[in-house]
Amino acid sequence: MKASYLNKKEVKKELKMWLPETRQLEKSDKERAVQEYQRIAKTYPLSEVVYDRIMILFRQLKEPDQELRWIDKAIKIFEKHFAKPRSKARSNAKINALSKSLLRSTGLVDKKGKALHQPQPIGRWQRRKELLEARISR
Repeated sequence: MKASYLNKKEVKKELKMWLPETRQLEKSDKERAVQEYQRIAKTYPLSEVVYDRIMILFRQLKEPDQELRWIDKAIKIFEKHFAKPRSKARSNAKINALSKSLLRSTGLVDKKGKALHQPQPIGRWQRRKELLEARISR
């Protein structure tokens, strides 16, 4: 009875085990590696490394349209993640006011409170997107 239960339940691989296996697969079969990375991205949507590897493989396979599609997808997922509001249970008006004034004084946000800089993977991917779009348009 226990064995039938295990067959029905899909076992979720750990990311730290799955990535090295897929890196080894890249050496022999890039197309299968891309498929495996796509499965990893579906399971672990906030893994920056996975999106980087997918983009690199599409670049090596000379498929700029697919690379651009995955860049857009990664940017969308990470922007959504970084835009999540913090828990209101822990918010304190005094702390929020001090945080906003500190961000403004250091130049990290404008007067309206909008961030002037993107979090790191998003900025890097947006730069790559600009370069790729310029290359495609030529």
